[in-house]
Amino acid sequence: MRTPRSAPRAVAGFVVLWMLLHCGSELVAAVPPDGWYDYAAYTDCRGQPEPALYNGGILKFGNSDDPDGYRTTETGVFSPAFVVYNLNKTTMYTFSCWVKLEGASNALITARLAPDNTGARCIATVLARSDCWAFVKGGFVLDWPTQTAVIFFQNADKTPMKITVASGSLQPFTTDQWAMHQQDTIRKRRKRVATIHVADPQGARVVGASVSVQQTAKDFPIGSAIASTILGNQAYQKWFVDRFNAAVFEDELKWYSTEPTSGLLRFDVPDQMLAFVRSHRVMVRGHNIFWENQDATPRWVKNLTSPDDLRAAVNARIQGLMTRYRGEFAHWDVNNEMLHYNFYEQRLGPNASMEFFSVAQDADPLATLFMNEYNVVETCDDPFSTVDTYAAKLRELRAGGAILEGIGLEGHFSRPNIPLMRAILDKLATLGLPIWFTEIDISNKFDAQTQAAYLEQVLREAYAHPAVSGVMLWTALHPSGCYQMCLTDWGLNNLPTGDVVDRLLNEWRTLQAGGQTDAHGAYSFSGYLGEYILTVTYNNRTTQSTFSLSPGDETRHINVQM
Repeated sequence: MRTPRSAPRAVAGFVVLWMLLHCGSELVAAVPPDGWYDYAAYTDCRGQPEPALYNGGILKFGNSDDPDGYRTTETGVFSPAFVVYNLNKTTMYTFSCWVKLEGASNALITARLAPDNTGARCIATVLARSDCWAFVKGGFVLDWPTQTAVIFFQNADKTPMKITVASGSLQPFTTDQWAMHQQDTIRKRRKRVATIHVADPQGARVVGASVSVQQTAKDFPIGSAIASTILGNQAYQKWFVDRFNAAVFEDELKWYSTEPTSGLLRFDVPDQMLAFVRSHRVMVRGHNIFWENQDATPRWVKNLTSPDDLRAAVNARIQGLMTRYRGEFAHWDVNNEMLHYNFYEQRLGPNASMEFFSVAQDADPLATLFMNEYNVVETCDDPFSTVDTYAAKLRELRAGGAILEGIGLEGHFSRPNIPLMRAILDKLATLGLPIWFTEIDISNKFDAQTQAAYLEQVLREAYAHPAVSGVMLWTALHPSGCYQMCLTDWGLNNLPTGDVVDRLLNEWRTLQAGGQTDAHGAYSFSGYLGEYILTVTYNNRTTQSTFSLSPGDETRHINVQM
């Protein structure tokens, strides 16, 4: 073990096993070739830990032992710790390891970073167990360079136990490397190469034909919440459909809106909103059937004291809603925020959510049914909605027979931790289900320019992650503003966040491509997935057709006869 330049100070009195590492000049050598990122993640508990990602990254420096080796200590609440020197501002650090317990069957373990003894922040969490190894993955970005930083593990409930850590890894990426990897993933997952082959009726190649392709619809859904304020507002409607291909109703489908008092059903507003999105070929998510938060439950429902009366009311709600809108909504958030609240499960039993999913599936079998939760990806400081807690609840519901096919992440961000965001998406991706960001916004505690900067970070990371299937903004516009973040003012003048969205929407589409066929009668281009119009002109003759670019690794070949 390398001798540190000076003895480390105790961090807030923590008892730790110091692994002293000097990362100065050797930092560059730890970066993998071309700054490549490893999406590997695990949500299953394993008999043995996997090897360290990046061969330990910068944690291997100063450590003559096997980087996959075990580090064990008995410290009660606090666990082994990694100490690293000279971490850089703005560098993206990804952290991972494997953890196993003794002295408790399971516990929520938090990995925390304490830079220069200035206080600790959460960088990852894991639901650890005593009978197997659990995988930790997270990350961080520093606000300032630090001479000494400690990564330690904290048991949330303070139960004394032995914590064993293996295969520790801390890998730095420059912001350019991070952006490069985003672009590479976009090229592979959001775009596809196509070749246009032009021939005459006899099959001879047509050389020098003019080819033009124009994208008319995007494959990847990017949308926003809308409210009743869009009805009758032609300018707002045009602004919306010029930008988005997906929508979600902010409040108009929630139970307190559709049935404010028992038996008084009000579907006129959502019916009109549905007609609007349908007329413009905009896909729409159903949000939501139930909401476990009692503060968002109709008062008359909360006043139902008999479980039988409550069960009759929820059955009427789900059957009425799903029957009325059968086949209309692509998704349904079935029981909103069930990791944080339990109004229905307290009163109807622990199987209430499974029953909701089962009835919803029977009522509308073509809709994709989602969990929807906040603070899964926004932070790791919320013990109720860690990534492993989300995965465990999803597995529990599916094991009980629920047909649950979508992962909904609300995305109400404060200051985003982008390496943590990617790590959590990596772990959720192991579940093999489509991941949607369902309600993205940035807290209004920030000024407009900061909101915009943070929004761009979040949107770029979400769009680039291969497991993400769609993105929704929580930016329904009202005369008084929006929930936390608007894209425009009420006059539809762009705010800085709106400028970011417009710029990214233009960046993520093929505005127009064109050229002449080569000596083989072919023209090739790389385009964003979606629908296209193809125009070919040769010798004063023009032909026009349509084609689509769908996901695929192979080149898409389109044949045109002049």
